[in-house]
Amino acid sequence: MPDGFQTFDPASGLPPMRSMRCTALVKYWNTSRGDRLFPSRDEIDPSAIKSLLPHLMLTGIEHDPFRVFYRLVGTEIVRFAKFDFTGCYADTLHFQDTEGADWAEYYRAVIEARRPGIGVSHWTVAGKLQRWIEFVICPLSSDGKVIDRCIAAEDYEHLNMVEIDTLPPVSTQ
Repeated sequence: MPDGFQTFDPASGLPPMRSMRCTALVKYWNTSRGDRLFPSRDEIDPSAIKSLLPHLMLTGIEHDPFRVFYRLVGTEIVRFAKFDFTGCYADTLHFQDTEGADWAEYYRAVIEARRPGIGVSHWTVAGKLQRWIEFVICPLSSDGKVIDRCIAAEDYEHLNMVEIDTLPPVSTQ
């Protein structure tokens, strides 16, 4: 499992989280799934989580070979990434300055564990100032068995506009 990331059993309670947005997504996902392992994409109602939408991503999961496809990327994520990577595969993107994170590996860990995962990564801003990004990935399944999508949230330690301007943009490789 990647460093700074853990999967967890949602039936046993939530792990400590810094972000109220990440916490809210997991609670919503948990309520949506009921007594099943996963909800389906059709059960996710954007109007029920309207305040989270700028911080959400919907991904498609391909299994052979394993790939993560960004189907939808929220506007706040795009603002921090300085690039709208909706419609891109994770393995074609270069996320600079996030400790060399391979984001597809986080999704793979969620798929293999068949449970949500939470992690913290860091960005360097304004030279050497470290800021955190907390993220949560929750699996979705069209048939209740195969995880074919995920809903994820990212939340960022508060940055002012000058610090945001120093962030490097996400780019395609």
